[in-house]
Amino acid sequence: MSRHGACLASLLLAGLFVAAGEVSPYEKALTQVVESFEKIGATLKNISDEEAAIAAQPELRKAAEAYIKVRVQAAKMQPPEKEEKLRLEKRYKPKLEDAMKKMLIEVVRVQVIPGGKDALKEIAGVLTKDEKK
Repeated sequence: MSRHGACLASLLLAGLFVAAGEVSPYEKALTQVVESFEKIGATLKNISDEEAAIAAQPELRKAAEAYIKVRVQAAKMQPPEKEEKLRLEKRYKPKLEDAMKKMLIEVVRVQVIPGGKDALKEIAGVLTKDEKK
């Protein structure tokens, strides 16, 4: 085999390994949703007064925008195959439920803090369902 042929074969083999190790777009989207919920929950947890509520708004806005972006991208995807769906549910459902539960606990807590309702306006798009057009 020529030197160029060996290089080409090595590159193709490396490409196969990279392709085999890629994360599915569904898994990527679910990971990003969980991360968004965790980030929102952690940011809300740090709100203890009006000053902290005001300071948290940019971070909440950023996390909400990231979530909404993923939600829009996910809505454009074809549903996963049955096996993939089952695998994803098994792996991500507990993580998603836990992150969402923690976030919602903080949402309820922050509502009664001065400035909390204004901070929660930043994540309103996360807390409402995406309506079909």
